[in-house]
Amino acid sequence: MTDPLERLTNLVALLLETRTPLTLDRIAHELRGQYPASDPARRTAFERDKRQLRDEGVPLEQTVLGGDQAGATGYWIDRSRYALPELGLTVEEARALRLAVAAVHLGADWGGDALLKIDASGDLDADAASVGSAAVADLPALAELPTLFQANTDRAIVTFGYRGRTRRLEAYGILARAGFWYVIGLDRDAGEVRTYRVDRIEGAVEVGPARAYEIPEGFDPAASFPADAMMVGEGEVVSASVLVRSRQVPSVVEALGDAAVVERREGGDIVVTVPYANRWAFRSWLLGLVDDAEVLEPPDLREEVVAWLEALAPSG
Repeated sequence: MTDPLERLTNLVALLLETRTPLTLDRIAHELRGQYPASDPARRTAFERDKRQLRDEGVPLEQTVLGGDQAGATGYWIDRSRYALPELGLTVEEARALRLAVAAVHLGADWGGDALLKIDASGDLDADAASVGSAAVADLPALAELPTLFQANTDRAIVTFGYRGRTRRLEAYGILARAGFWYVIGLDRDAGEVRTYRVDRIEGAVEVGPARAYEIPEGFDPAASFPADAMMVGEGEVVSASVLVRSRQVPSVVEALGDAAVVERREGGDIVVTVPYANRWAFRSWLLGLVDDAEVLEPPDLREEVVAWLEALAPSG
């Protein structure tokens, strides 16, 4: 029996070159001796190969055939989605791209793999040396990213878990900010544009049919990204009333603006209104002020923060 990797390679080559969808029987005939002879074992092996190819992002398509093959399933690989088209980069553009790959570390050699598809003639190591020994940015190579990027390309709705709830999102764009990846788009259930941090997605990302939506003309993910982490992807925007001690007043006012100050107290303390959509980010901001901030309202948030701080405090 042929080595599984060799069989997968041959299967990809066959399905890329075919002009018409091929049935499993035809595939087994073309790849003689590479699949088991008996039907149940052959189908089991083929199903395993299909799953592996799709897990690797290969656009394996299938359709129900008609004519003398009516009812049978035919398979092929969509070459337009599998192969990168000729980009027509100039020498300067290709070098700029290699420099960008050298300057941004993605946690895996995704950049190097991409360059192999674009321009194998460049010296990535030399370009890496030209930007110094350390990368300018270090971004995680998350397993969900290829799926999200493909869904964005295909205009397919993605479904995923986030903070214990199911989200259905029209992925308008994926971008990196402050070392994290975010997906931004229309949340179908909320009816508004939301932003979600990719590393906080729970479970697998499910992808719906292609061409399910259109990105609004002129939409700019970077411009739509919340400037404040407290506004990223939790739900409706609510406000907290927070007492800030005098020594933290300058930095808080600089961050929130003068309009956030609703009361100035004797001794220099102030009360500010803090809008947020993300309670976890709000907690992080509050914790950064250490003992110089106190939640006043709403009561349920105050009780929650008190319980959270008590849980963090060492017992003794």
